[in-house]
Amino acid sequence: MSPQIKESVILILAHVYNSIPWGKMKTRHNPWDIFNHRVRAASRRATLGQFISKLCNYFGLQQAPPDAIAEIEKLQEHETEALNLIYSEHIYISMQAILKAKEWKKQKKEAKNNTLNLFEEQKS
Repeated sequence: MSPQIKESVILILAHVYNSIPWGKMKTRHNPWDIFNHRVRAASRRATLGQFISKLCNYFGLQQAPPDAIAEIEKLQEHETEALNLIYSEHIYISMQAILKAKEWKKQKKEAKNNTLNLFEEQKS
């Protein structure tokens, strides 16, 4: 398994995770558990296109994140390998994606705060 395949899979899942409206989900289960179980269920599809469609459907997403689609395009030649990785290591790979998604969210929040601070400094 090449590191590029693994990284692309993580990026795909991270983009999907960040697109899920978790606040609208009514469940008593941990969102991380829900995500990794649905990732594994979707991984039994024949193609990455079918995988992403099913995963998005599980979470009520009407479209796949464009950045995820770009990563899927990069994996076309290694589709079977990628799907097998997702199926066999769904908890590990899902958690890596969740951590990546949380990192992006934190960076976005910090950038927003920095921008607001700069704006306030210029204002005074």
